[in-house]
Amino acid sequence: MSDTNTERWKTVKLPKGLSERIDEFVISKDAYRLGLTSNSQVVAHAIRQFLESSGFDRSTEHEPIQ
Repeated sequence: MSDTNTERWKTVKLPKGLSERIDEFVISKDAYRLGLTSNSQVVAHAIRQFLESSGFDRSTEHEPIQ
């Protein structure tokens, strides 16, 4: 992994059951409709929604997920 990549990303541990649910969702039609094609995209999308609904998202743009 390049230094640039490690500076832009964090690793978060999830309970196995939650990770398995994300695995299932990422291959679903709902994920496809949302344009979410990876676990990272699903998690980032869910966290953004949570932060926005909680009033904690103050950013005006989203970092792209690769």
